[in-house]
Amino acid sequence: MSAPKLSHIKETCLYVSDLERSRIFYEEILGLERILFDPEKYLFLKIGKDALLLFNADVSKNQSDLPAHYGSGELHVAFEATLEEYEKWKKHLKKHEISIEFEKDWPKGGKSFYFRDPDNLCLEIVQPGIWGF
Repeated sequence: MSAPKLSHIKETCLYVSDLERSRIFYEEILGLERILFDPEKYLFLKIGKDALLLFNADVSKNQSDLPAHYGSGELHVAFEATLEEYEKWKKHLKKHEISIEFEKDWPKGGKSFYFRDPDNLCLEIVQPGIWGF
């Protein structure tokens, strides 16, 4: 028996050390829309129909009201931008003195580039179609 289908990833979680610093970066620099914010626990952001959840790392790994979850290290998330917006993103980040670490041409088409947030998490802007679908 095959598994039921999934439609998309509803949310992605990242774990940070300073939620206010992350709020400034993700809302004011990346322009993401706030869903919920608790300066001690979490920042939830909207990206289209999906959500990026930022958790205070220490609080998240020790919580008891939900299953504890936690990640550390150079976690990664990729955001898709249209072909027209891709170059604008590079200029926008440069304006905010955010370095682009690497740019990649993908075998199935399209490009992506990598940069870091204030917690050194690896963020990526990708063009449509890099996975070939």
